[in-house]
Amino acid sequence: MSTKNSTLNESAKATVARLKSSRTQPSQVQLDDKAVAGNGTPKSRSVQRVSKNKTSVNAAERKNVANQIIKQLLFGELTQGQALKALRINVLGLKQDVYAKLVDISRKTLSDIENDRGSYKTDILNKAFKPFGLKVGLLPSSTNALRSLLQSHGATD
Repeated sequence: MSTKNSTLNESAKATVARLKSSRTQPSQVQLDDKAVAGNGTPKSRSVQRVSKNKTSVNAAERKNVANQIIKQLLFGELTQGQALKALRINVLGLKQDVYAKLVDISRKTLSDIENDRGSYKTDILNKAFKPFGLKVGLLPSSTNALRSLLQSHGATD
């Protein structure tokens, strides 16, 4: 499981680095709570978090939350869209428009994916899930077969 955690961190870091390097204006996506204008002065509007009242969690807690959501997705307890929405909100705490810019898809596409509407190509889904170290793949259709497979490799609780 530590490989998944390091992949999750590397993937998110790579995405943030890509955004920073391709930034053309200082007003584009920023992932900290205090947005700053190009001249170093605080902007009047901070990054749009899902909830102002939500307390921030440390990296270990985010990993645990992400792992729980991913496990629910694998075992069919959450749909793909529900999992993406839960990851976006509970791990990153970002609104749809901010997250959509982060992963370079439209907000409408993100909304459609999260609400399990439409049928999107693998490359779009991979973009949407990349910050969490996930990509589209094949799984056994039976949750019992998946559990058995994971238990034989010591990957379940």
